[in-house]
Amino acid sequence: MEVRPRLSLPLTAEGYAAANEAFRRCWSADREEVLSFLRAHPPSAGAEGLNVLGIGVGDGSFDLRLIETLRTLRGEVPLSYVAVEPNEAQLDGFRSRVSGEAKGGTHFTFLPLRAEDYVPDRRFDLIHYIHSLYHMPGGEERLVRMSLEQLRPGGRLLIALSSERGGIYQLMQRFWNDIDYSFFTRGLFGQESLRELFERHGIAYRYELYPQVSIDVSACFEPDSALGRHLLDFLLQADLQRAPESLRQRVLEALAELSRHVHGRRLLPHPSGVFMAG
Repeated sequence: MEVRPRLSLPLTAEGYAAANEAFRRCWSADREEVLSFLRAHPPSAGAEGLNVLGIGVGDGSFDLRLIETLRTLRGEVPLSYVAVEPNEAQLDGFRSRVSGEAKGGTHFTFLPLRAEDYVPDRRFDLIHYIHSLYHMPGGEERLVRMSLEQLRPGGRLLIALSSERGGIYQLMQRFWNDIDYSFFTRGLFGQESLRELFERHGIAYRYELYPQVSIDVSACFEPDSALGRHLLDFLLQADLQRAPESLRQRVLEALAELSRHVHGRRLLPHPSGVFMAG
């Protein structure tokens, strides 16, 4: 039996940034829930202020909201924010959001690095991975343990992750033998794997789950929709615009099976959750 080679369809930095932006426009999101969870369990602040580390920050749109939340909780204490993001196109977007302004007394350090290559030079009051641990295959356990070791007294590790039973995972798994996903060396890491990691190491944690979260994939079925094309790239974590048309059609058929019609929209269930240790 002939085994077909898997297609290598990596997204460029710019392609991923566009795909991620399309996803955020179509995702019902858990942002408000994550911020509410942080307000309920805030980090302590040292006399010299707050040190925050964001890993996999993307273009910083959520980070600025997180900073506003910390300001509400802790007042005008000095805030040092280290942003680690390997996608320079997205990191440039973060820089542009805060260029030319002190952003309320926040000092930013932007590091175009993979999480695995970052070496902390200080301890932090808050370290967060907001929907980013998926992109650090094989390094999740080391990064979680390193993060806990780098917390100051009263510090928090905040992680948001989708369920491994979510729609994106199910869609990718259907095409595991068609698309080269060798980057994901140990499969897909979601909230179930994180809970198992915490429990295996006896790490105390608290969490909330959001089963109602979904992605509006209606645009994917509109042939002339740029939004739909970029969203499909994100759902498969691949540049499907370079894929054979036959594969694209199979992807759309699978997406139609996994999604459901709700009030004229086609929604892909993708449950989420937020976790805190420390």
